[in-house]
Order: sequence, then C-alpha cells, then structure tokens
Amino acid sequence: MKDYVITISRTFGSGGKRIAKNLADKLGIRYYNKGIKSIRSDNVNIKDLLSEGAGDTIEPESTFVYDKELFEKQSKVINLLADSESCIIVGRCADYVLAGRPNVFSFFIDAPKDFRVKNIAKRMKVSEEMAERYEAASDKYRKDFYESYTGRVFGDPANYDMCFDAQEMDPEQIEEAILDYVINKLDMEE
Repeated sequence: MKDYVITISRTFGSGGKRIAKNLADKLGIRYYNKGIKSIRSDNVNIKDLLSEGAGDTIEPESTFVYDKELFEKQSKVINLLADSESCIIVGRCADYVLAGRPNVFSFFIDAPKDFRVKNIAKRMKVSEEMAERYEAASDKYRKDFYESYTGRVFGDPANYDMCFDAQEMDPEQIEEAILDYVINKLDMEE
C-alpha cells in the first residue's frame, strides 16, 4: 500500500483523539498529536514526536496568541512527517498544511455541546460546570488557531473528506468508516 496521511480535526470532548489513536493501532502506523504543538526549534528530531499517550491536557488551553514563525515550524514538521511515513496527525491545521498532496485524507469529528460536556466531565472526573468551562476554552482556542492560520472556518465540511457526529456514531463505527474510505480511495489509485 502507498504511504498516506490521515488528518483528524475535532472539537474537545468528541473523542477524536481516541479515535485517532485506535486507528493508528489498527493500521500499525504512528499518530502525532501534542509533540507537534511543542515544537519551537528548527532542529527537530522526528523520532522525538512518537505518540504521546492518552488524554488531552487537564487545563484548558491558554488564550490563543498568533505566532507565524511557530506555525511555519510546525507546518514544516507536518510536511516532513508526510514525506517520511504513513501516519495520523491530530489537529495543528494538518488538513490545511497538507491540502493538495496525494494520499492525504482529512476528517472532522464533532458532537453536540451537551454530549461533549458529559464526556469531558466523565473523562476528567470534574463537574459538568467545570467541563463546560474546559469545553468553551479549548474549542475557542482551536477555532481561533485554525481560522487565524488557514483563513478557513473551523469545522466547515468543505475542508474535509468526511465529517462525523460522535453522538450519532460510536467510536468504532467512525473508525470503520474512516478505514473503509481510506482503503477504498487507495485501492482506486492502484
């Protein structure tokens, strides 16, 4: 099979990161998430970006601050990853950074706010009130980050091959739909 990249964008609490990790395990490829976010140097060792483990940060992300140089460094790493291996990249505008490249498949995972707040409360073991604050802060950060760097609307279905509602489909169904889509597209190209 040809090398390929799956990008997954998601709202906080939708389960997108867990789905990415499960897909990576099923496909026997790496997934990249937080490691790309922390890159601030031109001297990047790709091996240091191995999958970081489970769970988003406990604290909601801070207020978004535009940093073009940082985004360019992260974009460079995303392109290096795409050039070097099949992988899954979560967030970091990877759908935009890799747009137009062959064998790149982009997906968006969302769910209604009340569903996501309940997931956040359960996963983080906090009250729903606290979970709602985490959801609001994280999604504002993600929206601001995406829209500032891409000029696109965060979550717009036109930016992705497929979009999923995690309330309507369980994670395994979403994973299978993504797998079927990617495998069928790669088979059509051979």
